[in-house]
Amino acid sequence: MTTAVTSPAGPGARSPGAGRRLLGLGSGSRRWRPAIAALLAVTVLAAGSLLVLSDVRARAEIRTTEVSLTSAAGRLSAIEGNLARVEERLTGARARRAAAVRSFDRAQATLSATQASLARAQAGVRSEGVDLGVLDTCVGGVEEALNQIAVGQTSGGLASLRAASSSCSALDPTA
Repeated sequence: MTTAVTSPAGPGARSPGAGRRLLGLGSGSRRWRPAIAALLAVTVLAAGSLLVLSDVRARAEIRTTEVSLTSAAGRLSAIEGNLARVEERLTGARARRAAAVRSFDRAQATLSATQASLARAQAGVRSEGVDLGVLDTCVGGVEEALNQIAVGQTSGGLASLRAASSSCSALDPTA
């Protein structure tokens, strides 16, 4: 058996609630309109307030960040100045070290020459008679130079070697 549902209205007829607006409110919704408008206004106002508050906080954070950045830039500038002064001092120290090394190398060459001269003189003493006073002056001068160089007095050591060189040269039988 089949049951058919029929409507008293003809085809294409509209139901009585078809003209109602959203939220199921029809002609009786006029009393709700002020409440909905107020609710919408409060929502917009709250959203606007949140946006303003968020903007104020963001601007405060930006100002704090800018102050921190300015302070950091000042500290960085001071550090760069200190670094430049340290680099200048380091350059000066390197130059003084290079000069000391050159001076030491010259002293070493002079000492080597004097030692060679002394060795020849000692060989000559054995083979022939040498004035022992001159030999003593030569050896004493070389010893004094070595002692001065050993304690870091390079210029004094060089002066002592120069002073002893005439005595040491006098001992050279080939000169």
